Amino acid sequence: KRVIAILQGNSSSMSSNWNQRYRTNMDKMKSGSIFLVAEVVRNLSILDRDKGLSTGERKMLDVARQILVSELVLVNEATEEQMETFVLNCFA
Repeated sequence: KRVIAILQGNSSSMSSNWNQRYRTNMDKMKSGSIFLVAEVVRNLSILDRDKGLSTGERKMLDVARQILVSELVLVNEATEEQMETFVLNCFA
């Protein structure tokens, strides 16, 4: 439930400097916390929708989304396709 709330929430403040933003997001992903990974997915998805992402941030979003989907598959006993659709629908 907390991951869903994070995904559906507003983006948290991010640096306008892509290099600083990238390092901050990388630290969140390395933390091992699914909640921080969900924040990265949410923030980068919103940024992608609003402005577009650099190649590096696009790859980071793909990796973060894959980690999140893998965890959701295990927790919800669902298929990967179902969870991918669910995550994408959070931003529709």
